[in-house]
Amino acid sequence: MPIKDLKGIARIPRLGKIRLGVKDVSSKTGKEYPTAVDYFVCPEEIKAVYGEKPKRLNIAFHSDDIEEVFPQYYKRYGKSTGLVCRGDGEIATALNAETGEFEEVGCDGTECDYYKKSQCKRIGNLHFMVLGVNRFGVYQLDTSSINTILNINGSIEYAKKMTGGRLNCLPFILDVVPQEVSPDGKKKTVYVLRLEADIPKMMKAIDSKPSALFIASPVKGIEEDLHERTTVEPVNKKAKKELLEEITESRDILGFTRERLSEIVFNKFKTNDPNELTVEQLNEINEDLENLITQEAGMTEAV
Repeated sequence: MPIKDLKGIARIPRLGKIRLGVKDVSSKTGKEYPTAVDYFVCPEEIKAVYGEKPKRLNIAFHSDDIEEVFPQYYKRYGKSTGLVCRGDGEIATALNAETGEFEEVGCDGTECDYYKKSQCKRIGNLHFMVLGVNRFGVYQLDTSSINTILNINGSIEYAKKMTGGRLNCLPFILDVVPQEVSPDGKKKTVYVLRLEADIPKMMKAIDSKPSALFIASPVKGIEEDLHERTTVEPVNKKAKKELLEEITESRDILGFTRERLSEIVFNKFKTNDPNELTVEQLNEINEDLENLITQEAGMTEAV
């Protein structure tokens, strides 16, 4: 029986992030900055199934609710406070610098001064399971590409019309594909996400038990015994170790001292002991730092 005021409140386990970019080093300044690539940058367990630089992943969603599967908001991050504002184009929740509390305010979307200064971005967070990878939870892929957001929204809407509103545990294909765009009137090729469905498999899955989706792996020889190869404690330890390494790397790129990062973490979670922080909290810290790196580099995935 859960605590009464926590009943109905739960977090889906987030296993890690899949990215669409890597960190390069500037030949002029020697500093690292993010740059886009034409493949998925994946955790090791996904590479073991799909290869070092996969351009296609077989995925499934854990919910029919688009707010759980692909939430999208205008977001602004502070240099030392993490997320300070999140809005939907009409209403936002913003941090009051004087009280330190979040409060509801109006959201001007693309007309917001912060957006015009590239301090606020449209960000979509895609959450999904990767088929063939024996891990319990979802991976997250963040994008600020308007073309990617529109592509995925369109595919999800179309799929829900076909299935009567169902997304949960149906097989999808997620691709990185080239797309020609013309920002400022100049043509160039960028890489965006495309979400598709194998129609015969989807129709079959609709009439099957959800567990049937996970029996077959996309690559032969994948271990299917979750009990022997997957236990909670080793998975959490490995995830924490990887996240702490990423946080340290991001801290060094930003030029933060250990003391400054420790203070930021303590202010957010009332502890800065890695042993006391959960995987979800470490993920949140890592996400905040990565957004700061992107903002400082002045590079946004705008197309």
